[in-house]
Amino acid sequence: MQGLWFLPSVIFGAVQGFTTGSWQMLLFALLSLAVWPLGRWLKKNRDFDLSGAVTFDGKDVWIGEHRLPRSELLWRREWHQVIWDGLAEQAAEHSLPDVLRAATANMFRGSHGESIWLGVDRDQDFEFDLPRAGPHLLIIGATGTGKSELLRLLVTGWANQISELDLTLVDFKGGATMARFAKHPRVVGLATDLELTDVVAIASTLERQLIARQAALAEIEAPNIEEFWRRGFNLKRHFIVIDELGELLRQHPRLGAVLEQIAARGRSLGMHLVITNQSMAGISRSLLVNLRARVAVGEMDPIDLSQLGFRGRNQPRIMTPGWRVAKLKTGDGFELEFLFPIGF
Repeated sequence: MQGLWFLPSVIFGAVQGFTTGSWQMLLFALLSLAVWPLGRWLKKNRDFDLSGAVTFDGKDVWIGEHRLPRSELLWRREWHQVIWDGLAEQAAEHSLPDVLRAATANMFRGSHGESIWLGVDRDQDFEFDLPRAGPHLLIIGATGTGKSELLRLLVTGWANQISELDLTLVDFKGGATMARFAKHPRVVGLATDLELTDVVAIASTLERQLIARQAALAEIEAPNIEEFWRRGFNLKRHFIVIDELGELLRQHPRLGAVLEQIAARGRSLGMHLVITNQSMAGISRSLLVNLRARVAVGEMDPIDLSQLGFRGRNQPRIMTPGWRVAKLKTGDGFELEFLFPIGF
């Protein structure tokens, strides 16, 4: 219907052109007639779904089933970014098996004492250092996104990292996530929803440890664990890993107060929380404010991402077999997207 607005001017120009013999007016009328279909064609060829695969057949560049104009002068700005991202992903996919083999051979250790290998950021290894990035970590992801796989990868790296540490594991998915670590020498506590007495015992142990560490640092007037080490004293970092916080607090609401204390005071004492949940529901404000490193696993609604503190939005990605995508926001506000392996 919008094209009908051109008809009066086209008809008038044509009539005037024929009656006066003005070829310029006639040409203008014909050009006016071409404007509307040209606009429709441009709109159709410039507004399309950008989530398709980027391919290059030697002559043309394609995004999904749409062929781009051969002249880059006609490309929209966002097409360039989609193409570069797509080509970078394809380059990374070719090297992913080799990258995973190398990381596995190195037992997922990082390049320095407290870092671990966590996946691939575009075409480079991505290393994660919880004390620097956090000091506490919250992982949010729906069922089936690979959240538990990411948690297993984290624990595997910490179990083998260069620096000594203790691990307390609380698994409220029947023990399926953490069972493989039960006899590891760095695991000082393991509880599941199948043995509720273990959870109560771990809560009491963590409370006592929090008080003991505060007393140890206060005795030598050390403000934090790093200063404690510099003065020649030994105290391991302690990572408390909890899978499915919502279910844990539903059965043990008292444990929420213990976790809030660790979140508030644990950084200087070398006690660090790693918590997973399917959503933000059930996480208290006083706990959330100290879980400053956040990971969103899989595609999430923009509103949920905003609640987690992410500024950017999910970008459509091609799923790579054996890998999942996650988005990280560190305590200082830095954001990145990375791939991590599953079923390793």
